[in-house]
Amino acid sequence: MKIILLGLIAVLLSFVGFHLGANSQSGSQFLEMHTASDAPATVSMRQNDFALCGQPFYDDVYALTVDIFAEGAENVNLEYFQEQVFALVRSSEEYGGDAEAFVVHIKDIPGQLIEIILEDPQVLASCANFSVALVGPP
Repeated sequence: MKIILLGLIAVLLSFVGFHLGANSQSGSQFLEMHTASDAPATVSMRQNDFALCGQPFYDDVYALTVDIFAEGAENVNLEYFQEQVFALVRSSEEYGGDAEAFVVHIKDIPGQLIEIILEDPQVLASCANFSVALVGPP
C-alpha cells in the first residue's frame, strides 16, 4: 500500500513540476490558474435556458409529434414525419427568412426522435418529458 501511495505522489509531483516548467509560469500563476471559481462546473448546450413548453411553435411540434406517434413509434414513417416537421418549420413565422437554414440544422432530429420514443414512450406523456428528451432540461 505504501508503494502505491508513494508512486501516486511521485506521479502527482512530476505532473506539477512538468506543468510548471512547460508553461514557464511561477507557482503562484499555476495555482491562480487552477483554483476553483464561482462559475458553474457545467454549462448548458442550449442557447438559453427558458422552458420551451408554452411557446406556440414548440407546442405545435409537440402536438404534431404526439399525433404522428399515436399508432406507436414502430409504425411511424420517417419520411412522412420529416415532411410534417419541416413543413411546420417552413410555415412558422418564428424563423422568418431563415426557415430553410433551420430545416438543415434539424434534419436528423426526426429520425433521432423515433429512436428515443421507441426506447421510452413516456417521452410523449407530457410536453415537459418531450422537451427534456429533445434538448435537455431547462
